Amino acid sequence: MEIQLDRASVAFSRTHLIEKLLVPLMHRIGDLWHQGALRPIHEHMASSVVRSFLGSMQASRDELSAPHVVVTTPARQHHELGALLAAATAAGEGWQVTYLGPELPPEEIAAAALQKGARAVALSITYPPDDPLLMDELRRLRRLLDGRTALLVGGRSASAYAQVLQEIGAHRVEDLADLRRELETLRSMPDNRIP
Repeated sequence: MEIQLDRASVAFSRTHLIEKLLVPLMHRIGDLWHQGALRPIHEHMASSVVRSFLGSMQASRDELSAPHVVVTTPARQHHELGALLAAATAAGEGWQVTYLGPELPPEEIAAAALQKGARAVALSITYPPDDPLLMDELRRLRRLLDGRTALLVGGRSASAYAQVLQEIGAHRVEDLADLRRELETLRSMPDNRIP
């Protein structure tokens, strides 16, 4: 699988590779796992290969003038591939990216964002769609973040939390193309304004 991904990275643009190959591949693997057609070890092995591949893609250009985004998943959100896809996409758009890995509480996410002077925090919420603690943690994160820091939330289960996302002024991101548009909008705005 590693060889095929390396070859695909030569054949396709970063955007096409992520959105047209990796996203559908991981959705298909997840679906097959849920159906019982793949063993958990197969899903874990494929995820490991894609995680490593995305990690190599997310290296940003380290332009000091580029805005900074912190990418992670909230506590109890174990699946990190969506966050890795977001990190690689942001890096491809020229953002400085700090990827924190999965499952962080609001205090740690906010501390990283404040330390880095992040223009945005991007969260991936994939499963479960009904975490009773997550709504309060999202509210707490918004309170802890600098008012100028945008909160971008995507993933398969993000729509289940649409009400609280609207309440706290977070931007729900539908897909990676939507993430690119949000990042472009944020980049074009003065630092002291959040849409």
